[in-house]
Amino acid sequence: MAPSLPVFRILSGLALAAFLLDGRAVHAQVPAFPISPAGQSRQTEETANTLPQSPRQPAVLDDDAIRKFIREELRRENGERLATEAKSDPALSKKASDWLEVGKDFQLQARWDNGFVAETKDQAFRLHIGGRLEFDNTWFTQNDNILIGSSAGQRLDDGTLLRRARMRADGVLWEFIDFVTEVNFATIQDVSNVDNSQVQIGSVGLTDFYAGFHDVPLVGNARFGHFKAPVGLERYTSSNDWYYMERSSLYDALLGPNNYQNGMLLFNSYWDDRVTLAGCLAWLSNATVQSFGFGGFETGQYGVSCRATALPIYENDGRCLVHVGVGYQHQAIFNNSFSVANRPLLRAGAGGSQTPNLLFTGTFFTPNGADIVDLEWAMVHGPFSMSAEYAVARGTNIFDSLNGNVFSGPRGSVTYQAAYVEAGWFITPGDYRRYDKKIGVWDRTIPQENAFLARGNDGSHFWGHGAVQLLARYTYLDLVSGDPVLTPTSGGARAGQQQDVTLGVNWYLNPQVFVMLNYVWTHLNSVVPGANGNLQGIGMRLHIDF
Repeated sequence: MAPSLPVFRILSGLALAAFLLDGRAVHAQVPAFPISPAGQSRQTEETANTLPQSPRQPAVLDDDAIRKFIREELRRENGERLATEAKSDPALSKKASDWLEVGKDFQLQARWDNGFVAETKDQAFRLHIGGRLEFDNTWFTQNDNILIGSSAGQRLDDGTLLRRARMRADGVLWEFIDFVTEVNFATIQDVSNVDNSQVQIGSVGLTDFYAGFHDVPLVGNARFGHFKAPVGLERYTSSNDWYYMERSSLYDALLGPNNYQNGMLLFNSYWDDRVTLAGCLAWLSNATVQSFGFGGFETGQYGVSCRATALPIYENDGRCLVHVGVGYQHQAIFNNSFSVANRPLLRAGAGGSQTPNLLFTGTFFTPNGADIVDLEWAMVHGPFSMSAEYAVARGTNIFDSLNGNVFSGPRGSVTYQAAYVEAGWFITPGDYRRYDKKIGVWDRTIPQENAFLARGNDGSHFWGHGAVQLLARYTYLDLVSGDPVLTPTSGGARAGQQQDVTLGVNWYLNPQVFVMLNYVWTHLNSVVPGANGNLQGIGMRLHIDF
């Protein structure tokens, strides 16, 4: 098959340049001067029919001229191809010669895309600056006989708090490097309203703080820094996109204690993003506050986690889908001690007195780590969605105490389990639960119509309804295990079983602002006779992110 015209031009030009520079051409037949980038000859002062007086000496090959010639021929070939395609597709009618070179364009163009975004035309550089505010108010009632918190008789108090107050910057550098820096200010105390006799020092908490590289051969994407371990649909979904004021007791008791980790994360998606794989190696420890940087990971203990998801059904841009997933996490135990606890599914403050434990196993010791397996299932069918998870955690070789390197009081092994199932229904037309195929998690809710109220010239009012969603969730937590059962011998919260029913209504004014209303009924079945009972709470949240 004959070569295409542009390829033929390049090959002919190379042969011609080599022939001319070798000095064997006759000046009357071929001009003895360089070929211009446009492929046109230039006449010299000599006449075209003058023969050379002596054979020419071989010339040094001009690499730059040849490279320039090849670049322009390739550009011309690409331009002709795009021009041909543009005739059949108007969307391709941009200039055929416009080539994008990473690092050549540094002009940022700003726009609003769920927050302030500025990026270059070729999207090689991108900057997003934003934040998150969640303002909660909560009211409780409870039976007097239940044991919660750190002491007998402790009660849940009504209260208000800034559940999350974060500032964030993220973006792309040089097309393939991602970065995220996010700081949580909700842990700083309001020093203008404190008892002057005892003022706590406020601190700033780090959430996502990492650098990532995408399009990495073999692994796809690599992330280094401070991030969430990839286990659990509920855990791995951002609070911007989760439908309840608090994640379930499965998360709080089993996955939450090692929520953010320092380490390395590898992840990728396959088969049109229908399958995702993620794996993480991280340092594990209690974080400490010290003068030289965020850390506390000096003990040399590690954790590993991995997650796989699949979409056996995905239709109509995610309006109909089925998601399945499995995750595994093995973690070392800091100082060889562990305890499992769970807090209420509504919060009214910070610290153990304002957000006390409802169940608590006490503190015990083991030379081994702990293992957690998590199973996921979810579906979307138009305005209706459901999801469920089941997790089991196991610890082996448990002891009552540790004196130096000597363990005493063997208690065997323990197995804890937790589960939830939840469902949501959008009652506004056209709205549905969004899903992110790249990493296998829930995505931001985008109303078909934003909420607004405006007055026309005639005095009449016009309004938009936003998106409204009804919710229901059931959660179960079992912290009864060990021989005998691991539990404190006195005080407040003990081991036991917990069941919760949450009913909710979410109103999405637009993609960045929504209001939550949650009612939670909780039943505690304590291992302490006579300490079973119920508590109820109502919570409201205003969420804004940008």
